[in-house]
Amino acid sequence: MTTNGQSARLQTVTEELRSQIANGGWPAGRQVPPERALAEQFGLARNTLRRVLKLLEEEGLLERHVGRGTFVRSPNEGRSNGTNGHNGHNGHGAGLANGSMSGDLTTKLRGASPADLMEVRIIIEPQMAALAASRATAEDIAQIELALKHSIAAKGLAEFEHWDAQLHLTIFRAAKNAILLAWCEAINVVRNEPDWYRLKKRSVTPEVRNSYDRDHTEIVAALKERDPEAARKVLFKHLSRVRDSLLALG
Repeated sequence: MTTNGQSARLQTVTEELRSQIANGGWPAGRQVPPERALAEQFGLARNTLRRVLKLLEEEGLLERHVGRGTFVRSPNEGRSNGTNGHNGHNGHGAGLANGSMSGDLTTKLRGASPADLMEVRIIIEPQMAALAASRATAEDIAQIELALKHSIAAKGLAEFEHWDAQLHLTIFRAAKNAILLAWCEAINVVRNEPDWYRLKKRSVTPEVRNSYDRDHTEIVAALKERDPEAARKVLFKHLSRVRDSLLALG
């Protein structure tokens, strides 16, 4: 029997993988990573992960080849309408977030150094948080709070990384800017790359994880208070901390 929590988790991971495909993180023809690696990355049981992959196969996003594995289908081979709604949250240029712009950006970001990527995040994301503080709806705030709750409750790094990425994504959505959203989705694709995951695994100690939880809580509090300047400052502080943790390993 599937609990409500399991259902929500399955839906969230399915959405994340749809986004990977839509943004070019998993380009057409690419073989899907092994089940064991994906299960560890998303904190899922193998049988639950198989359900996710089966759903995406039924939607025409993936195809299985006996003896070879599972591969991403070409867009021209047919995708169901169900893949079109996952980024249409605000009606402002959703096509930009799902189109070639995001895919091209993802390709460029994959080759960026951690120092370069964090530098650009620190430039862009604090201002995005200020926009979100001004533009977030009550529904946006509820989604942000839910992502925060899940990220704090996450048991392992893979689960924490997933909900950390979702928290930042929900804040970007609240900013109501399709180009900024495409940027965040591209960043999330890069965060799922094995090299980045290994770097985070080395840098996120229990103490660092606790500091991230505190930062996230402060960010959400500033958003709820509709305080753009506070949101900008605390997100700048948070990303500076992330940068310092990552680059200390260099």
